[in-house]
Amino acid sequence: MNFTLTLAIGLLFTGVGAFQPLTPMAPPQQHLTVRHATFLQHRLAEAAATVLVFSATFGAAWADDGGATLGANSKIRNGGASTIVNQRGARKTITRGVQLDGSDFSQDNLSGVSFQQSQIRNGNFKGANLLGVGFFDATLDDSDFEGANLNQANLEMASLARTNLKDAIVTEAYVTGATSFLDANIEGADFTDTFLRKDQKTYLCGRAKGTNPVTGVDTKDSLIAIDLQGSARLEKQDQTKMP
Repeated sequence: MNFTLTLAIGLLFTGVGAFQPLTPMAPPQQHLTVRHATFLQHRLAEAAATVLVFSATFGAAWADDGGATLGANSKIRNGGASTIVNQRGARKTITRGVQLDGSDFSQDNLSGVSFQQSQIRNGNFKGANLLGVGFFDATLDDSDFEGANLNQANLEMASLARTNLKDAIVTEAYVTGATSFLDANIEGADFTDTFLRKDQKTYLCGRAKGTNPVTGVDTKDSLIAIDLQGSARLEKQDQTKMP
């Protein structure tokens, strides 16, 4: 919003500056310069007005990376947040150690947001875009992630006890041995390319059923594929060690 206001003011001042007192010259040439200056002034003033109107209408919903829109989702539901901007200009909203129990993020675009070490028990993430979201060491117990996109999410040390992951896309997520899926509902969830510890995989396979409606992948197949991919890598490593 500050950028658009600065741009509008700059355009207005540029338009004013374009119409400076003219130095003495032949009447025909002076008349032509006045016409050009007036035309330029009007065009710049119109551009400034357009920028201000567009900013007032849509500014609150802008986000450079397409995530965490609407004022960083009301400062992540009034729990407090900060925003950093990387060298490419992409913004990332960060919360740390925030109490967000019962928060409703359903259908929200939270791509790239970090909820590290936050408590979001009984949270509603149903249908939310959580691409690349960071849940490092977060407590997510009893939260609803039905139909959510958790592709490339960081679930390191996170607690997802009794969460609803029905039809969620949990592909290429980062999971460690300390990540808990205790009593989680994973019907229709897709875990393709998410590498799990053997005991986690065994536990989830025992609860797996259904097919993801978006990717068309069976939940159990997505977990078994982890074994197949791991075996293929080990076989390739063994072949490279052979004389």
